[in-house]
Amino acid sequence: MISRRTYRKNAISIIYTYLMTDKTMDMIIEDNKFSATFSDFIGSLDLDKEILDAVYRVEQRLDIYEAVVNNQLKGKWRFDRLGMMEQAILLLALSELEQGIQDKTVIVNEAIELTKAYGEDDSYKLINGVLDAL
Repeated sequence: MISRRTYRKNAISIIYTYLMTDKTMDMIIEDNKFSATFSDFIGSLDLDKEILDAVYRVEQRLDIYEAVVNNQLKGKWRFDRLGMMEQAILLLALSELEQGIQDKTVIVNEAIELTKAYGEDDSYKLINGVLDAL
């Protein structure tokens, strides 16, 4: 059985790719399924239904989520100045928060842990501050 954290890692990979390319979520997911079938080094980015719904929600509500993050950032910081990994993690967390499937504390803690693992050194503090303020 795949852990919830693994699903979140996979979702972040998909959202990161979405932010870096002009592809839709459907295209990214289909490309991964195809590549994972024929490759020894590309793993399948499996998602459960709830996380898949969260990924599609990011695509549909990107402008709204960016505005929410911008509203929480201080000074000259804006969503588009954040690293792409931090953007992807924030977007997934916001989508999950909006879905309300899990407790806010769990979603925020997972976002922090994923940022510590994949983001810039101290960016987990920014992620915590933004999500905690919501």
